[in-house]
Formats: sequence, structure tokens, C-alpha cells
Amino acid sequence: MPAQPKHGRRRALPAAASPRRRPFFQEPTFRLRGQQFGLTAAVTGMIALTALSAAQADSGSRAAAQDRPAAVAAAAPEAAVTAAADTVLTFDRPEVTSQPAPAPVAPAQSAGAVKAPEAAPEPVPASPSTGLRSPLASINVSSPFGFRISPITGAVGEMHTGIDLTGACSTAVFAAGSGTVTEAGWSPYGGGNRIVVDHGNGLKTTYNHLASIGVSLGQAVVQGQQIAGVGTTGASTGCHLHFEVMVNGQTVDPAAFI
Repeated sequence: MPAQPKHGRRRALPAAASPRRRPFFQEPTFRLRGQQFGLTAAVTGMIALTALSAAQADSGSRAAAQDRPAAVAAAAPEAAVTAAADTVLTFDRPEVTSQPAPAPVAPAQSAGAVKAPEAAPEPVPASPSTGLRSPLASINVSSPFGFRISPITGAVGEMHTGIDLTGACSTAVFAAGSGTVTEAGWSPYGGGNRIVVDHGNGLKTTYNHLASIGVSLGQAVVQGQQIAGVGTTGASTGCHLHFEVMVNGQTVDPAAFI
């Protein structure tokens, strides 16, 4: 029996005996002068080359048309401005100056004449202060200077020529300023026991309704010296001090001096 081939293997046929098979995708060929050409491949290549050239030409023209406005509109970049680190920049500016205003000219007093301004008068030094102080250690005014109803008669419009300072009887009375005693005794005009001190320059002070008198006529006293005691003598309704200030013989409001 002839030998059986092994399963799964095929015996190769001799080359001359194997039939010539053409792949299903291979185009028919023609022999021309001993060379083989694929007609279909040649034609397809020529068509592809033609189409590619046309596409490249068309795309190139479109790109040139699109890029042309941008290239025209784009501005050329400006060169950067640089300077050395030690460069000093200066800016010219006009110089500003001023001049004092001319002195005012006084109006002419007559044609062609100008009167120079007069110098201001020098200030006159003020007179020294009198420096009076309160005749009592504490001030409590019970009746001010000016018109009032009389506490003695009840008459309306009586001129009160001083101020009444309240104080218990025998309370110490002090000289309001330094000076000389020009009156010390009884006054027939309602003042009772009365003292008058002359301070000079037309200034005097009076102390009325005193219970006691501690100075004499012509005696020099200093400010703050005790000269009497509060009383209720003369035209008085109770213990108090009637205090007066006189300037050139006229009584004025003592409140402006103490």
C-alpha cells in the first residue's frame, strides 16, 4: 500500500507541477518588450499626481489671499527705548519769580502834590493799677451800688453810693490799699463811725457803720492792715460794712476795683 501522508501536513508539489494562481487583487498585466507594467497602477498614479498638484495650487492661492490683509494691517514693531543706568533726565521749565507790591500812595492833597503818610503815634503807657482788695476776708454783697428802695424810710429811688458787705459785728476790716487816713470818727450824715483813706491820684476809699476805729487822723496805713471792726452805727439796720470808692470826689461802683 502506498504510504499515507501525515495528518495536518500537505505534501508540496514540485514547482513545475503546481498550478500558477493569480491573487484576486492583482490587476491584469501586459508584457511589452519583455517588461511587465500594471496598467491600472500607472493610470491611478497619474490621476493622483494631477489632483495633488491642483489641490496644492488652490490651497496656496487661498492662503495667500487670507494672509494678505493681515500682513498689510500688521504694524511694524517699534524699537525699544533704552538708556544707561547713570543717565540724568532734565525737564526745562520757566523760572518763577515774584516782586514786592509797590507801597500805596496817599491821595494828593492838591494838584501835583503828594502827602507822605503820617507816622502812627507811639502808644501811651497805661497808668499803674490801683490794686485795691476786698476790705473783708470774704465778700458777700447784700446791697449793690445804684438806685434802690431805702431800707430806713422805704422811699423808692434812693441812690446807694457803695456796696453793703455782710459780716458779724466786730469782724475785722482791712485797708483796701496803702494810703493816708484823712477821716476817722463819727459822721453826721448817717455813716456812723467812719474812716476815709486817701490812696493818691484822686482815689479814696471809705468804711462806714464801724463798731470800732483802730487808726487815727493822718496815719499812714498799708494794704491789708486791720483798721476797724464791722458794726451797725449810724443809719444802719444791722451789722454790715458800707464800703465806698471815690474817684476825684465822685462815688463809683466798688465792684470794678475789688
